[in-house]
Amino acid sequence: MSSDEGIVVEASLNLLRKAAERALFEYNEMVVDAAGEELASGSALKTGDSVVFEEDIQPLPAQIVAILLDDGLWYMISTSEMPPGGYPTGRDATRAAQAEEKRLRILRDFLTNQAGADKVKDVRNWQPDMKAEAADVLSIIDSAKRRWVH
Repeated sequence: MSSDEGIVVEASLNLLRKAAERALFEYNEMVVDAAGEELASGSALKTGDSVVFEEDIQPLPAQIVAILLDDGLWYMISTSEMPPGGYPTGRDATRAAQAEEKRLRILRDFLTNQAGADKVKDVRNWQPDMKAEAADVLSIIDSAKRRWVH
């Protein structure tokens, strides 16, 4: 998956949960703070914290990660761990990339339908509203890509 992939969505966490239900078979939810420490379920979220929806399938579970950018504004990606030593064939790598693209498309379509087209943007086409916060928000997105995109 290209690290440019992902969507920025203005929505509630409950709506993101419903979207994750559409894109993943069965999943566990965890909250991770900006420093990478797992938080207790139900913890208050701060800017830069992540909600990780991880498929309950081993090995190499798929993950949908939602990173809080601002109150009600999220950056979402679909990712999965790479097998140790990489994929055995190029075909396997292609299938994994296609699965991530499909999950992201399911998320985008569901959230666009539920929240509205003006609330969902591809990260490549999205710009923060205020220039003063742009550097902070883009830094959070860059940090999230480095941490979560495998």
